Amino acid sequence: MRTRTTVVTAVAAALVAVLAACGSAPNQAPGAAAKPAAADIAGQIDETAVVDAAPVGQNLPSTPMLDKIRQKGELTFAGSRNTIGFSQLDPATGKLSGFDAGIAQLLAKYLLGKPNAKLQSGGSDTREALLGNHTIDVAIQTYTITPDRAKLVNFAGPYYMAASGIVVKSADTTIKQASDLAGKNVATESGAAKDALLAAVPTAKPILFDTAAQCVAAVEQGRAEAMTLNNASLYGVIATKSDVKLLDATFGTNPFGIGMPKDDPKFKDVVNQFLKTIESDGTWTKLWESTVGKLIKTPAPQPPQIGSVPGS
Repeated sequence: MRTRTTVVTAVAAALVAVLAACGSAPNQAPGAAAKPAAADIAGQIDETAVVDAAPVGQNLPSTPMLDKIRQKGELTFAGSRNTIGFSQLDPATGKLSGFDAGIAQLLAKYLLGKPNAKLQSGGSDTREALLGNHTIDVAIQTYTITPDRAKLVNFAGPYYMAASGIVVKSADTTIKQASDLAGKNVATESGAAKDALLAAVPTAKPILFDTAAQCVAAVEQGRAEAMTLNNASLYGVIATKSDVKLLDATFGTNPFGIGMPKDDPKFKDVVNQFLKTIESDGTWTKLWESTVGKLIKTPAPQPPQIGSVPGS
């Protein structure tokens, strides 16, 4: 009886160990190092000190948009709630953090003297409409400047030059660059991401999803052989994954701009001056280091030249 009890106890202990290992990293590839949870990564990102030390605009000209924003006492903007590193909302505290979120706070402080920026939810397919009817003041949402979009809205910037990134399974060695996506099923989103893919690889087969998380899941589950979005949308997602990897190779360019209503060109000049100010005084670099820099552990890039791309 004692022997039987000992065997049962040993088996039970082994099962507990196996279950604990499985529960600790359900998506972890064999032999891969565990990755931190999204909440842990988001907790490292905090631009508060940078915003506190940021400049306030002096002797700004009166424009209809600026007068409206000052009358409200806040800057209303379209932004993301779930792009770690760029704009992530903590549901427990209500704090929005990240590079794009920081740009919104910095702009609000520059215009108002305080970082009173209010997030207004809006998907990527509604930004032009929200700007056109003045539901929001600006859109700061990994918003790629394109000539077609510039027909509908004004763009300040670019304030960051992203590129299209490629994600594959960790064990995949067949896809190393964009040309290797030829003839393959590639998860992506409609709009600029899909257009960039087909411009670079016309024979790729896009499979469209609504979010970066859904695209990654398609690769994990084998429904797509790769995924591509602008790399800004990928840094935070990949930082928590062990079974997929972000390739070093990129393709194309995605210049991010601050979108605003078309009917106040002087306000665009004010926002461009804001961007020039935070770039020249080092605020831009400090913001990067306190947000995206926490994810990718590389030196901050050089800010792009204002007005350097079509549509800006």
